Amino acid sequence: MGRSIGTLPDDYIDRLDEEAGALGLSRTKYVRQRLEAGRLLFECSDKLRTEMLTDLVDQDGSPTITNELETPDSDIANKVLANLSTDESRALEREEIRETVFGSQKEQLETIEKTLRDLNERGMVEPAFDGGYIKTDE
Repeated sequence: MGRSIGTLPDDYIDRLDEEAGALGLSRTKYVRQRLEAGRLLFECSDKLRTEMLTDLVDQDGSPTITNELETPDSDIANKVLANLSTDESRALEREEIRETVFGSQKEQLETIEKTLRDLNERGMVEPAFDGGYIKTDE
């Protein structure tokens, strides 16, 4: 028999029961699966493995998770905080934080190129004569 690791509010347990029931799982199996998935995605660190999450989402047929650059300050602040450790020996330099939050320069350019290609295919932008892009009137 396993050990208990704590208690949760009743409304939270009700929500877990609903989600587990919708999948035909017991609460215990459902919680165990979700806990293991989270543990694997974070690999016992405080940095989310977006590649693994993307692979899982792709296999599920759901929309793909992207590393798109987000501009609202709160999104960037949340990403910075999510990737910083409280352990001083694991402190990140500014350049490491930049790359962790936004990706390498190559990754950033690849994201921009893919986004421009997608927007072009949807008729929202088009290449300009000087090599840049413009927004279409549509």
